[in-house]
Amino acid sequence: MKKTVVHCLVIFAFFLRPALSAGKRTDQVGADKDKTFQNAYALISESDLYCSFFVLEDEPRLKIAAGERGAEKMLLTDGDLFYFKIGPDEGLKEGQVMTVLEIGPKVSSPGLKKSPGPVAFRRGRARLVRFEKDVALGRVEKACGPVMVGNSLVPFVEKDGLLGKDLGFDVSVRNQETLSGRIIFLDNQVTQIGSGQWALIDLGREQGLQFGQQLTVAHRAAEGLPLEAIGNAIVIHAGRVTSTIKVLSARDAIGLGDLVQVK
Repeated sequence: MKKTVVHCLVIFAFFLRPALSAGKRTDQVGADKDKTFQNAYALISESDLYCSFFVLEDEPRLKIAAGERGAEKMLLTDGDLFYFKIGPDEGLKEGQVMTVLEIGPKVSSPGLKKSPGPVAFRRGRARLVRFEKDVALGRVEKACGPVMVGNSLVPFVEKDGLLGKDLGFDVSVRNQETLSGRIIFLDNQVTQIGSGQWALIDLGREQGLQFGQQLTVAHRAAEGLPLEAIGNAIVIHAGRVTSTIKVLSARDAIGLGDLVQVK
């Protein structure tokens, strides 16, 4: 009897071994995946997508005409209602989400023959509540900046963020054959920026730049000195000839005119 029991246990263990091995392999695959994403994080966040700025290539036709309470309130916050005029061919629907834009100054660059357009600051999202004759009523849903009477409205486009790793930067700068551009506008129109802040560069889709591409940022510490890499950035919006970047990491302040180089 004892021999029979032992014999059965041996057979059971023989057939169980592949299953246990498969389980170990599955656990190993899971561990490898965890290791792969261990240093990954949100390189491009919701704030980058919906609260940053870009160069406006097409002029919006819709503008906030007045707040619900008229001249009593010019600065709008979450939940506030406003009116905007609409044409017969706008193709808007009740419940449609709109992006609120503040139109800023035109940008320029020695690398571009003419100004590509003005800077458009994303100030938040609004929803079309209802139509009233030749005007529509909207509501501010989520503001990430000052929403004011006179701001423009364009249809909201949902976008995906990006999970990945900061590729960092080497001190040396690659040869001149590598696609390069310049920083032409800084976040909040300051003179210098650092990690987490946005800037505009004079490279875009026409030069092959794409959303999510990482770039090395470099500058000269003084006249006559060689270029030195000081930071790493990522493209969060690729326009026709300009793009918006976010600085992922930097060991020095980044300023207007600094070089950006495709990795």
